[in-house]
Amino acid sequence: MAKPYFPPLKSLSQNFLRDETIAKNLVARLPLTSEDRVVELGAGRGAITFLLAEKAAQVLAVEIDAGHSAEVKKKAEESRTSNIEVVHADILKADWQEWARKMMEPFYIVGNLPYHISTPILFKIIENSSFLKGAYVMLQKEVADRLLGQPGEKTYGVLTVLIGYYAQVRSIMQLRPGSFYPKPKVSSTFVELLFRPNPTPTIEDEGLFRWVVRAAFGQRRKQIKNALTADGRFSVSLIEKALDINQINTQRRGETLTISQFVTLANTLFALHTAIFADPSG
Repeated sequence: MAKPYFPPLKSLSQNFLRDETIAKNLVARLPLTSEDRVVELGAGRGAITFLLAEKAAQVLAVEIDAGHSAEVKKKAEESRTSNIEVVHADILKADWQEWARKMMEPFYIVGNLPYHISTPILFKIIENSSFLKGAYVMLQKEVADRLLGQPGEKTYGVLTVLIGYYAQVRSIMQLRPGSFYPKPKVSSTFVELLFRPNPTPTIEDEGLFRWVVRAAFGQRRKQIKNALTADGRFSVSLIEKALDINQINTQRRGETLTISQFVTLANTLFALHTAIFADPSG
């Protein structure tokens, strides 16, 4: 592919796919049908936008860069590609509910995510998963490795648990730095996120669940009891009781707990804390 007319902006972490063969390979691996709808996050110069339009019924191409969004819109008009709509917007500030209204049915997310904001975008995807069919995104390899981490592994952490509860993550393709222009310093991984229709166990309090996970990994080498009592939110006795109910040794480290164990531990803390307020004398 030719270098872009509008130069990549470092401030936006712009790294464009430079090999059309790779772009075609990526899109070929997507389970899209002629009836599917897609929102592309970060359309750039349209490296995969038009390939998506060949497979899907509708493509909403979202791009923060005014120059590139105008460029893709012009290409769509000149090629008379009627199923592409270009939106000049910030992914994190855009109204995703509006996208859902435009699509009128569940749609796929596809995108080469800017590395400096990939984590908040992942949480944005989870937050709006109720009207998504799935997500296929390019990530910095380090971030993808964290999503794919297993208990006890160095890569297993907050992101693994908070995303993994809601979605099953699978690596689809590894890309070297030379696949992009400009050439990034790191490798990339294209991943699939398939949302769990009814995640189990059910979380009783989302905020508390997130607190338990973040506290457990806040100081990875700390024992789970010490990690959860560090900020004083709960008493030592309450934490010990919750751990005992869940048969979790107080000396275990948080990085060894499974996602289900994090959920049940948070639910137990919620129940115990609620009971105290319901019966202060107890």
